[in-house]
Order: sequence, then C-alpha cells, then structure tokens
Amino acid sequence: MDLNVQQLKDHLASALAPVYLVSGDEPLQIEESLTKIRAKAREQGYVERQVLYVERSFDWSQVTEKSSNMSLFGDKKILELRLPGGKPGTAGGKALQQYCEHLPDDMLLIIQSGKIEKATLKSKWVQAISQAGVFMRIWPLTGTDLVRWVQVRLKSEQLLDDRQTAEYIASRVEGNMLAAAQEIEKMALLAIDDDNSDSNKAWVSSQNKYNVFDLVDTILNGQRNKVIKILGQLQRESFAPNLVLWGLAELVRAVIYTSTQKRGQSKGVQNAFYYNKRNQLGVHANKFNREQLYTLLMKCGQVDQMIKGRATGDVWQSFTDVALKLAR
Repeated sequence: MDLNVQQLKDHLASALAPVYLVSGDEPLQIEESLTKIRAKAREQGYVERQVLYVERSFDWSQVTEKSSNMSLFGDKKILELRLPGGKPGTAGGKALQQYCEHLPDDMLLIIQSGKIEKATLKSKWVQAISQAGVFMRIWPLTGTDLVRWVQVRLKSEQLLDDRQTAEYIASRVEGNMLAAAQEIEKMALLAIDDDNSDSNKAWVSSQNKYNVFDLVDTILNGQRNKVIKILGQLQRESFAPNLVLWGLAELVRAVIYTSTQKRGQSKGVQNAFYYNKRNQLGVHANKFNREQLYTLLMKCGQVDQMIKGRATGDVWQSFTDVALKLAR
C-alpha cells in the first residue's frame, strides 16, 4: 500500500501494518510520521524497540535472525532500520523480500530510508514492502502547499492562521519546514498575540538570523543569491568581521585539504569543516584548481589586514567577492 503523509493518520486509526518503509529527504515530516507509527505500535503492545544502522559492512542476516527469534517474555518488538542511501544492495534486497514473504507475528519492521530513486521503485524489495505493508514517500512542501501546512500548524497551536501570516512565515524560512515548526512552537510558548498579524511578523523577522555556519552551508550549496542576503544581514547587524573571515578562510582551507587528500598529499587534517562536510567538500574541490584556491586564501589574508587597519579596502565587499567565487 502506498500512502502520503496526509493519509497516515486515518490509516493508523484503523490498522497497523507489519512493515513500513518511510522514504524521503524532509526530516520534520519523516520524524513526525515515524513518531505516529511508534505511538500506534505502543498502543498495540509493542514494548521493545531496537534500531539498526545499515552501513557498508552491515550483516543482513541480523534481520532474518531477529524476525525468527521469539521474545523470552512474549513481548512484541519494533525493529527499525536506518537506510540513508536508499539502496540496501543485493543482499539487503533479498533479505527484505524474504522478510516480507515470512512476516513474524510479534515484530513490526520500520525502515527509514533516504530518497529512493525512480529506478529503485520498481525493485523487488520495494514492491514486496508495498504489498505486505506500507510505503510512504515524503518530500519537502513548496509554494501554496507549504503555506497551507503552516496555516494548519498555526491553528493547531491556537495562533492566528490567516493566509497572510502563513505566507510571511513560509517566505522567511525559505522552505525549511523544521525551522517553520520551531518558530511556531516558540510563538505559542511565549504567547505571541494571536489576534495581531503584524506582531507575528515582527516575531518571525526577529528570530530569523543567520550566522557564519549558515553562510558556509549556503556557499557549499551554490546559493549565490542567498549568500548575498546573508552577508547583507550580517553587515547590518554589525556582526564581527573577524568571525566571518574565520568561516570563509576555514572553508577555503577545507576545500584545499580535500583537494590535496584526493592526490594523497595530505594527512592528519585539522579543520573546522572538513570532517562533517566531506561529501560536499569533495564535490566542491573538483570545481577549482590549486591556483584559484590559493588566490582565495591570499584574498582572505588581505581582508585580515583590512580588519586590523593595516590595509585599505571594503571588508564586506571583499567578503562578498570571496564568498561568490566559492559558491559555484
């Protein structure tokens, strides 16, 4: 059975499937859907829960073994598989297909997967789950769908849910549903005036502040217009230029480190962004040659001299130049 997010509540009100595959790249809707499934399972006596992370060396026999091992106390259990890549591989596909063909009576299987590509939708393991249980594909909402979602969220918190307020919040969070939910929760907790649309706007505007890490993420995503927007806001707020410089310089160094590691020239890298952004940096490193990267690093050095008063120039314009050249 294929379901969307809106259908899940009605589905759980009438039944609990033995298998759920929840796929997508929108974290808020995914987590809220999983929470609803777990809550329904607890109502039906599923008291044990185990989470397994599917990595390259994952042993898929664990799934079949756990499905065949009865609980010593007869308790029902939830087995959750985290499949970030959206592809279990040949062994995993066979294991999941076999599981669906021999469903245990005392286990609920929940698979949280990254976005499943179109070609994979026709695979035997996905089809087996759709036939035995529920397959949900979740994606971020945009445009009028996002505005309607914000309105529903506002109403659930007993806040003003007029379209004007919802459109304003949706535009400020730029499609980030988690950010929208968090701001609405803050508004409710602090009892922001639910009869005044202008007060709601003022609240969201005051909370929507960027920092250096937002700037780095935006550069790596190649969002050049947003780069300009963030730098403009930081400048208006008199944000410390030395912190912006630190972020840009560390990013340039991280790209250089990534580029040299690919050639086997660097070991023991120490960098603020390297380890948790390696995938993005790997893609980014292919866009520059060595000379371009060291030119950007030299530019950062020149800005450092400007900040210290040892050189003349427009610090914030220099930030924009470096950031835009990086945001390819």
